[in-house]
Amino acid sequence: MARKVSRRFVGFACTAFVWLVPAISQVAPAQAAGTGTMFAITGINQSVLSRLDPATGVVSPIEDLAGPNQGQLGTLTGDPATHRLFTVRTSVTFVPPSSINITNEVLTINSQDGTVITTKQVNAPVNQVVFDSASSTLFLLGFNGISKLDPATGATTPVASLSGFCCGVDSMAVVPGGQTVYVNNDNPGFGNPPSDQILTVDTATGAITPSATVPGSVRIISYDTASGGVFGLTDCCPRQLVKLDPSTAAATPIGTIDTPADAMTFAMAVDPASHTVFADLQSYPSFNTIQDRIVSINDVSGSFTLSSSLATDTVWSMYFEVPVVITPDSIKADVQSALATGAISNAGVASSLLAELSQAQAARARGQCGTAGNLYRAFINDVNAQSGKAIAAATAGRLVSEAQFLIANCP
Repeated sequence: MARKVSRRFVGFACTAFVWLVPAISQVAPAQAAGTGTMFAITGINQSVLSRLDPATGVVSPIEDLAGPNQGQLGTLTGDPATHRLFTVRTSVTFVPPSSINITNEVLTINSQDGTVITTKQVNAPVNQVVFDSASSTLFLLGFNGISKLDPATGATTPVASLSGFCCGVDSMAVVPGGQTVYVNNDNPGFGNPPSDQILTVDTATGAITPSATVPGSVRIISYDTASGGVFGLTDCCPRQLVKLDPSTAAATPIGTIDTPADAMTFAMAVDPASHTVFADLQSYPSFNTIQDRIVSINDVSGSFTLSSSLATDTVWSMYFEVPVVITPDSIKADVQSALATGAISNAGVASSLLAELSQAQAARARGQCGTAGNLYRAFINDVNAQSGKAIAAATAGRLVSEAQFLIANCP
């Protein structure tokens, strides 16, 4: 489906050129995707939260989140355990007589019904946000550095400065619980062939280790938690899914995608259960139209499919929500993991919480749902009391949501 072009980019994304591109052809099938849900930011005005079917290209709008100032949403991530999505809305307003005001807001959204839970202003430039599900940390990438972003308040905490690197940071990928964030640093070449570096950021110390030059340009990177690999899709030519070595910058081709050389990639997501990397390919058959097609690539075999039809709306950002089963054992494991990563800083607090969870689990196993519910509510009260103190606020929010789920879903 072709759409007229009315493109406005938020954050510090690269400006795209308009190209004349032939139609995209269907190729051999890739491994089927898992049972999760693909969410996307869509629409010519870059403001609609939607569900996306990668196989067909069908976009199903959930909610237009432009807000009163017609803002744009340039990034999307989420916490599958608590069914929360996170995005940043950037609004530009005119201030008479000749000034403009740029406002960034972090939105927390219930992925099950599209309800906006909170909207908080962020006093920092935003290119991308990525959620670390293991430490319950939301990371923010701006042109000048990486920060931790508290979605409940909008407050940012600096992690690492990127001011010493040329020339633009396009995307990042997080290693869950690994205290590591990878950043793709793009160098357009300025007359020379474009080249990238992968920056390895230690989120505990802020130390940055740059790789050698990556051949070509990958622009957007992703991380498959199942295989432990960093992947990127080269611009051309040929267009390939490559596995990147963050230390040596070696780019190992996984598969070649038969697409127009001038198509551009603005969105990428991963389903680790099926080792599938999804990417949006935008092409421009005429000066004022956009065509999108979704490519699904197996990052082990390299086999791929293109969506059976053009996407029914413009796609700007994607996030794949992996199904997560919350159980009495999984919430205890989350407390233990939070203690190990420092998200719970007091061992005594963790021990007390685990004791409450064990008592609630035992009552639940006896079929005493009322008793179990009361114990989980006591757990929730104790977590809230320590939120922002011995328990990181994001971790506290996640544990509370999980306990509420167990209260509502007692056998």
